Amino acid sequence: MGTQELLNRIKASINTQDPDAEIYLYGSRARGDHNENSDWDILIITPKKKITFEYESDIRDPIYDLELDSGQVISVLVYSRSDWQKKSSISPLFMNVLKEGIRI
Repeated sequence: MGTQELLNRIKASINTQDPDAEIYLYGSRARGDHNENSDWDILIITPKKKITFEYESDIRDPIYDLELDSGQVISVLVYSRSDWQKKSSISPLFMNVLKEGIRI
């Protein structure tokens, strides 16, 4: 499975559960300095006010199936928009995503 196909499937999987979510690829895959064993770092920012266990499961379960299908490791972080904005000024992750993240 090629890069674009995998990203399209990740996006489709997430958008099926949350069409309003913002989805970003960050880390070595976004920078282009990955190797064949590098994971796919995905950040999901949702307009939902609270991230419930059920919501995370609805997002993660299809991603897990995609990992099995593709043989790739997909690391997913999920934030509500308000939590992301609160942590943005103090989070190295925020700076990393701001600098190198690619919205998909």
